[in-house]
Amino acid sequence: MARPLSLSLVNAVFGLSLTFGVSACEPGPTVPPDAGDETPDESLDGTTLSGQGPGMAELTGVGADPEVVAAERLLAQGKTRDALETIDAAIVQRPEHARYHYVRGNILSHLERDDDARAAHLQAIDLDETDALPHAALGNLRGLQPGATPADKRAAIDHYQVALHLDPELATAHLSLGVVLLDLGRFEQAAEALENADRLAASVDTAYTLAQVYARLGDNTKAVAHVESALEFEPDASGADIRLLYARLLLKAGRDEDAAREFERTAKLVPRSPPLRLEVARGLLDLGRAEAAMVHLEWLLSVVPDEAPVLVNFGRALIEIGEPEKAILQLDAALERAPGSQAAAVYRIQALAAAGECRKAQKGISALSTQLHQRDGDPAPRAVVKARRLLEASGCK
Repeated sequence: MARPLSLSLVNAVFGLSLTFGVSACEPGPTVPPDAGDETPDESLDGTTLSGQGPGMAELTGVGADPEVVAAERLLAQGKTRDALETIDAAIVQRPEHARYHYVRGNILSHLERDDDARAAHLQAIDLDETDALPHAALGNLRGLQPGATPADKRAAIDHYQVALHLDPELATAHLSLGVVLLDLGRFEQAAEALENADRLAASVDTAYTLAQVYARLGDNTKAVAHVESALEFEPDASGADIRLLYARLLLKAGRDEDAAREFERTAKLVPRSPPLRLEVARGLLDLGRAEAAMVHLEWLLSVVPDEAPVLVNFGRALIEIGEPEKAILQLDAALERAPGSQAAAVYRIQALAAAGECRKAQKGISALSTQLHQRDGDPAPRAVVKARRLLEASGCK
């Protein structure tokens, strides 16, 4: 099953977030090892590059039953209702065949009929409790759904453990287990599960998720190796989110030239995706390449001119190229659209300092501290720490 292009994986690893949605045809990034240096609201969309591992309805990939093969082929082609009709007809002929009910559950999950999918998987287990696949599918329904809670994810782990007891070589169950453990912050266990999945059946999902895990563990060498492996599976536009993760990892490793090249290559893969282009611009800004970032930001301003994250990062670029007064105007506009934007407030303080308005910049820090409810004696919020650092770097006292 093809993994959908999105930006949630990179965001989960690098603390990025987007503020408006993207269509399925124009793909739009989980918290970085150095997340303490990030300021909220600098990117474009509150969604997340997906990295959710296998879909709710992985093909079985086993058995030669012609009805199963036919239904799964239709499902892979996106002909979901035809697939359901095919497997329902098979069930009428052989209602006791457990694998038919398992496949039916997979198809129903694609139709977002999760309760019916769960019932179908339970029926498959009733008919054959030794089959690992429906147990793993129940885990997916519980733990990999959007909005799944930590309790859901812990319950999913129980399903995966049953599946893996029945079939220790079920690679998709190892992968799903690794994804859920990653979401729960259990990184060492996630790495173990994912390495098992990679050993049994290497895939883009496994390599991509392993890159996330090792990034969170602070092992940049392994993270880079796995993301490079993922790119071998998906070198074209479907791998744009992977390449974005690769660029961020290269940046963290201090390989600036390589990182810049990968950011630009990502932009070319999906040139009309505003969220992705914004993340490219942010990466170039983080590399100190404001003029290169400007190319992407100017395009964004022509397409989505009223989005606060675009204005914030345009303001950042203006500061870097020595036009702080213009930056203040952009950051004021961002604050009009998103009054609570910490990023806009932080970079406005930097712009004021760069313009020699040190007193106003100091007042901005006080206002930001009040906004974030900082009390005397409390550790300073991350945004306030960053604003103070930028103020000091400007030479303001």
